[in-house]
Amino acid sequence: MKLTSAEYKEIARDALKGNWGRAIGAMLIAACLSAFFTSLYFISHFMFIMSVAIRIFENLPHYFLMLVGIGIVLAVFFFFAGGPARFGYIDFNLALLDRREAVPSMVLGRFSLIWKGMYMKIALFFYELFFTILLIIPGIVTMYAYAMVPYILEEKKDYTVGKAMKMSRKIMRGHKWELFCLRFSFLGWYILSLLTFGLALFYVLPYMNTAEAVFYNEISGRADAFYGRESLKEAEPEV
Repeated sequence: MKLTSAEYKEIARDALKGNWGRAIGAMLIAACLSAFFTSLYFISHFMFIMSVAIRIFENLPHYFLMLVGIGIVLAVFFFFAGGPARFGYIDFNLALLDRREAVPSMVLGRFSLIWKGMYMKIALFFYELFFTILLIIPGIVTMYAYAMVPYILEEKKDYTVGKAMKMSRKIMRGHKWELFCLRFSFLGWYILSLLTFGLALFYVLPYMNTAEAVFYNEISGRADAFYGRESLKEAEPEV
């Protein structure tokens, strides 16, 4: 039986009881390592804009060019660090739900997966870009079809990115709208964040990410195993 957005959020709030401080700490570490600088889209456009600026303002002082170089290096660093940070943050949220010890430093514990994280980000970027170019709607559908890839790679470390993408497509069948509704249900909180100059995000982001981890637990069958329920599906990808 599918859960409602309210039920996902209720389970998330229960997992966060007594853990809000650690959840906020983990969120801040993950945000620092995987902010929007991690976007390949941003990096490519940043480098293009800076190259144009250098040509136009080539007579500017050297310190300006040095700042541009530092900016590019930082952008590349954040791009590489974003994948492992995402895996570590997922591990933290799943630990909350599994009633394991969850500490913010778990976000930093997945840098051995740096190359897999980079490949994941590049593959997802081009898949989503391709379908978005065709039409906006297929692009959105593709984004939701592959939304669980980071969770799968974190849990099944022997999986390749391609195998995780196949598995994500399978477990998301019939659940894309469900995830959309869950994310949309936080819209009011984002509006409140604007009114509080971003302060409410310290509550919203851990809450939303934990709720999404609950969603993954349910559709992947992890929750069935944890609570001793009979799994409703076989999560392995089709050959």
